[in-house]
Amino acid sequence: MKRLPALAVAGALALGIAATPALAAPKANKASAAQLAAMTKAVQMSPVAGMNRVPTANYSVRNGLIYAGSSYWGKVSIASRSATFQGATAVLVRPAGGSAWTVVDVGTSDVGCQTVPLGVAAAFKLGGATCGIGNGYMAAPQTLKNPTLTGYQLTMRFFNYLNPQNQAKLDAFLADGFLIQRANNTASNKAAYLANHPTYNDAVLRVDNANYGDGLLTVGGVNWQTTVPNTYVPVLYTYAWVNGAWQLLSFARFAPSATLPPPPA
Repeated sequence: MKRLPALAVAGALALGIAATPALAAPKANKASAAQLAAMTKAVQMSPVAGMNRVPTANYSVRNGLIYAGSSYWGKVSIASRSATFQGATAVLVRPAGGSAWTVVDVGTSDVGCQTVPLGVAAAFKLGGATCGIGNGYMAAPQTLKNPTLTGYQLTMRFFNYLNPQNQAKLDAFLADGFLIQRANNTASNKAAYLANHPTYNDAVLRVDNANYGDGLLTVGGVNWQTTVPNTYVPVLYTYAWVNGAWQLLSFARFAPSATLPPPPA
């Protein structure tokens, strides 16, 4: 994949690991009939993997699951009814918190591994232990004029909203299905994060990769403190375009180091 130019600008303090207890082991619940119907409609209308061009008579949508840690993530099986169509798995999200679902990935293997948080991947049994945000970047058409700059600006906005006086803005900026996965293997959903998050200032952000497609902008890079000692933290953000505005859908942190990691090749 083409690597976008790195962008390093002074901004808000590097992200530190908050003392938040780990959530329960990831699990999923069976979708209700209404939830399965809504997810089926989303699959039928989705341009992901060209599902909106496949005759609905060629497949059925079954086995709906809802992530127990946040009811805004779902998974379905797409069973073949035709020799011309191969069965698949679809992962969906409700970025706006309403009843409408958006398909984020469709496939036969490693589905969602580059777009969903680790806990969601584990609950839905999407792949092995390394499946989930942190293994790569979303392969999508770069239809934004400058995904790198947009990703940088949105992350700076997120940092600014972490200040206590901006709590209401942070609440609105985080998608209802927001999840954070930390380097120490703890995780938080939106409610838990809003109740316990650090505040930031005085840091640098380098954006290494930014990819946009199907309403999702995935941004990978490094945050580091400008205070001593320096701590360099690889990070990955996923933003969703919802009703004319960006929301932060998920955020992953990785093991910090004492030296600045090189940009991905």
